[in-house]
Amino acid sequence: MTAVDWSAVFEAEARRRKVRPQPAWGSGLRLDPVVARSVRRFRNPPDEATAEDQRLVARLLETAGPPGKSDVMSQLISDVLALGYYRALRDGTRDPVTTDVAARVFAGLERRLGFHVDRLRRQRIVASLRWRARAILETGGVLVGHGRALRRLGTPWLAFVTDAWARFERALAEVRKGPAIRPGPRVRARPRDLV
Repeated sequence: MTAVDWSAVFEAEARRRKVRPQPAWGSGLRLDPVVARSVRRFRNPPDEATAEDQRLVARLLETAGPPGKSDVMSQLISDVLALGYYRALRDGTRDPVTTDVAARVFAGLERRLGFHVDRLRRQRIVASLRWRARAILETGGVLVGHGRALRRLGTPWLAFVTDAWARFERALAEVRKGPAIRPGPRVRARPRDLV
């Protein structure tokens, strides 16, 4: 049995993205202003200059060796919270374009979460109280910054917290199991009720 070849998984997804049709941008409804501000703040896409800076810093860090356990765990926590946010966005709107985009982002985050879990397994990290405290603090930050939008999307704060915490604990349980053999089932970035 072999471990997951994550580069092959991500390359296959990149090929699927190239042939997948773009969302029907012109057919969408107007996004609620509170939700639009929240989405803008949640994942501010980098412009070209910022992307180049991030690429250079990433290259610099590559020369320093493999990423530290804290870097990978931080990414895992961020992705767990982003999964909850984009799930609320996907499920809480009637706009087909928003639903489609949120479903695509959600599927990509699920793949990345599996990648982070596998990296943490190989590093044999043990989730400490410090990591759980950090997850709680970051969850609180999301609630403070995006609570109104989550409510507009029909996700009460308690539902968001319990979903995020359950997902975080499942990820930690997966880390403790040992190295992955294969990726999970392919998650389609497709809105619900489409054939």
